[in-house]
Amino acid sequence: MVRNSRHSGRYTGRHTGEYGRHARTGGGSRTASRAITILAAVLAVALAVALGAGARAMIERSGTAPASVGANGSGSSASTLDRTQTAPKPVAVEHHGNSPDCPDRDCIAMLVNGDLLFHPNLWKHFASANTAATDGTAFNFDPLFEPMRKYIQASDIAVCEFETPIAQRGGPYTGWPVFNIPPEVADAAQHVGYHACTHATNHSWDQGAAGIDRLWDTLAANGIAQTGSYKTEEDSLKPLVIDSPTGGGKLGLVTGTVSLNGMTADADWRVDRLRQSGDPNHDSDIRRLVDKANKAREQGADVVAVAMHSLQEYLDYADSYQQSEAHALADTGAFDVIYGAGCHCAQPIEHYNGTWIIYGLGNAVSVVSTIPGHDVNNQGVTARIQFAGRKGVKGSWRVNRIDWVPSVSMRQGSYAWCPISSDKPDGVCNSEAADTAQRQRISKVIYSMGADPNVVREWRLTDETSSTSTK
Repeated sequence: MVRNSRHSGRYTGRHTGEYGRHARTGGGSRTASRAITILAAVLAVALAVALGAGARAMIERSGTAPASVGANGSGSSASTLDRTQTAPKPVAVEHHGNSPDCPDRDCIAMLVNGDLLFHPNLWKHFASANTAATDGTAFNFDPLFEPMRKYIQASDIAVCEFETPIAQRGGPYTGWPVFNIPPEVADAAQHVGYHACTHATNHSWDQGAAGIDRLWDTLAANGIAQTGSYKTEEDSLKPLVIDSPTGGGKLGLVTGTVSLNGMTADADWRVDRLRQSGDPNHDSDIRRLVDKANKAREQGADVVAVAMHSLQEYLDYADSYQQSEAHALADTGAFDVIYGAGCHCAQPIEHYNGTWIIYGLGNAVSVVSTIPGHDVNNQGVTARIQFAGRKGVKGSWRVNRIDWVPSVSMRQGSYAWCPISSDKPDGVCNSEAADTAQRQRISKVIYSMGADPNVVREWRLTDETSSTSTK
């Protein structure tokens, strides 16, 4: 429109002027001159009419009327029409990450599982010829963790529960009741792909401040984010906020333990606590975790998870402490999901007051127990919690699915994390009958508090893999 307007102006002015000069200099008859002048005028009127019709058509298409249109079709209103037509529409970028069916613009798939629980009868199977080596070769736990990799890769952020402090490189090492385990466990956690670890547990103070310092420094050297026990008071005040590697948003993570096995740390800030109702510190523990959650959101966290470490062991139900503490945390409205460890047993999943609670994830890896009634120690649950929402938009986020896979501590007589889900991604772990019985037992426990199976689903990884390969 604008180009046509300028062109019509040059055309009319230049050509009528030239014909006029020819007439004055006697180049033709007066009658011919008048005819030419009339013809030029007719052409000018026709062009103006055409331009006006074009402007009206553009107004009809755009739905925007200009303030004024000049006689020759030029002016700021025509420029406005052109800008309206060519302005690009903003496109919202989606970040579905590794979520299997993200229902919103952005998603974060968080993987969590139970305790990393190491006894001498477990770590001896992964020892080198020189367990006093200080260069990281004293033990190699990679084969123990390796089967987890495909599940971690099918998530966005994987978080471990580091049950115990670690020894210095080369030892000495000790097992229960006061742990000091090989530091190569932290190396293997990094190798398999964990992004973060929590370590507020009843064993956090087993080796005092030195044990906390070693664990902190080793995880940090491996690039693993962490929270739960601290080298400095300043660190203890900082919430952990993790950027999803796939761009879906930010995850805040806080944690607390009910007990230090009767020990007392040199300062209360050393270990995040979640003491039971009736303890004089109970209310302040709740407030501290809520304050950390709020700080995490101030620092951009879209969702916040809290890990509870309980004490009563080998139960297939949530005990009174777990329920009262989890409900108290949920009632604050500060957390998007609550999950637990410490009982060394798979426990129910509950939807309470709008918040999902996974009471117990059992053990991720552990020594096989042969003590009667302790067989649950040999089993665990890995859960992928899918958060959906819009990055940076408060109030838009929710948990829309929880996938769970049961596991055992051995595969065909050798220690290795082994999934016993119905799709058998690693084949038979113990025996067909044993795997089926353990999976059915864990499934019954998980749904015993009424979890909606449309949200809480058995994680069949092979179904996702085959679905992706056919796309």
